[in-house]
Amino acid sequence: MIGVAVVGLGEIGQFHLPAVRQHPDANLIAVCDLDIDLAACSAQTGEIASDDLASLLERPDIDVVDICLPHNLHLPVALQALVAGHDVLIEKPMAIGLAGCQEILDAAGTAGKQVAVSHNQLFYQPHVKLIELAASGALGQLQTIRARLGIGGKYGAWRTDPERVGGGLLMDAGAHRIYMLLALGGAVRNVSAVMDNPRAEDRFVVTLEFESGAIGVADGSYHGPDGVFDDRIEVFGQLGLAEVSGCEAFFEGYLPEGARLRRFEDGVWSDLAVFGSWDESVRNSVQAALSAFASGAVPPVDGRAGYETIRVIEAAYEAAQSGSSVEL
Repeated sequence: MIGVAVVGLGEIGQFHLPAVRQHPDANLIAVCDLDIDLAACSAQTGEIASDDLASLLERPDIDVVDICLPHNLHLPVALQALVAGHDVLIEKPMAIGLAGCQEILDAAGTAGKQVAVSHNQLFYQPHVKLIELAASGALGQLQTIRARLGIGGKYGAWRTDPERVGGGLLMDAGAHRIYMLLALGGAVRNVSAVMDNPRAEDRFVVTLEFESGAIGVADGSYHGPDGVFDDRIEVFGQLGLAEVSGCEAFFEGYLPEGARLRRFEDGVWSDLAVFGSWDESVRNSVQAALSAFASGAVPPVDGRAGYETIRVIEAAYEAAQSGSSVEL
């Protein structure tokens, strides 16, 4: 049994809490937030509610620190937790720059501890099946992979501040698009990008040239009509096509209940009976990391995966600012 502390009790932290509580090999020891009233109302019987992270990190019954804070706090809190001898689970993005990701990896290596990153959409069942289809060759040689992100209205609170986010829409919700492209397309050779205001962008188009020869495109914009949340993913291969109609789109109420994964093969579209929800993907992501920590295994989405996602995002910012593509 591993002891867990969840640090940061905003929206995403509230989804981590039940995931930890429901894991058979985890015990939620403490919840922590600078807002002690929020911590108190988030705790259940027997759980410590605290606004003092340093004191919690000294507790021998805490094995894992689950970090659900604004992006700019991921690095300092992860380093504190690793130096204190805890494994860490970090919400995406791992850090707001490549140097920060490397600092976390180095600290984990020195401490002999594990790092996991919650790339939750990798655990959304239609995405799991889509990745399997692409990897199996059932769609033939992949040609184009497109990941959309159209949102009607900007996120609020700390997410309006590029210093805290580490950028704009790409570093925020756009990070989900990048790690999904990497999961589907594999290693990246070249990155190019266009943005309205790099590192404080409301709109972006990022193009990836994969080592396989396939092309990946992630496009995002905040400037859609009210109620829009378009996060579909399309894979185009020589033998077939597949489309996931959305993930968070269902959670946000943009899409009605219906087919989540469709496939075109031999001239016919068919709906695949693969279901799931955004909140389940968060639960599955958190619990997969906890299972790895409990067994001593490498997490399925480890620090290296978090690093690679930020490497592509940083290359996209460089490409957008320079007007030239960036070789990886």
